[in-house]
Amino acid sequence: MLGHPGTEVVVVDSDERFVRVLLGERPRVAVVSVPPAGPDALATAVVERSRRPALRLVLVNEPADVAGRLHALEQGFDDALPSTIPANELAGRISWLLARPRLRPTGRLSVAVDTELDPVAHRIRRGGQEVHLRPKEFALLALLATHPGRVFSRRELIDRVWGPDFEGDPRTVDVHVRWIRSKIETDADHPANLVTVRGTGYRLDPPGL
Repeated sequence: MLGHPGTEVVVVDSDERFVRVLLGERPRVAVVSVPPAGPDALATAVVERSRRPALRLVLVNEPADVAGRLHALEQGFDDALPSTIPANELAGRISWLLARPRLRPTGRLSVAVDTELDPVAHRIRRGGQEVHLRPKEFALLALLATHPGRVFSRRELIDRVWGPDFEGDPRTVDVHVRWIRSKIETDADHPANLVTVRGTGYRLDPPGL
């Protein structure tokens, strides 16, 4: 539906279930429809967004409730739309939110504990110290960092980092991932951030995702 491999859509019909799914399953995007959502769902969504900046929030409400949409944007929602929005436009907006790079105000991207990637300066810093990455390592990590939580297959990573004409061993991705883990993970043998999605590929789960 959203154009992202592995995307799962969960629909709930009460504030209680919404809160349980939001806190328990930690979705990347939460669409809050008013009605049926009430004050508890809205308040919980705002609080969870403050604790988990990578969470994306979208409000859908009655077309006449312009004030409600403006208030939601003031509270930190990423988008606020009337319920008359076509389903394909809503799906497209959600896909755009999922794909949008999540830069910090400084322009740096968090990739691991106390480790940041600066896409402009082309640098990685860990604990204030610069970390050396080879060009392909940096490009691979930068791609994953600008799409936190998204799973990329090895083929996708090769096409985007090495180019579609690359004819080498696809397992070169695995080698580069091991090198990157040795430089950014607290425990490279048990990675907490650059994780393997068995049978698919890799994703980056930065702190706070």
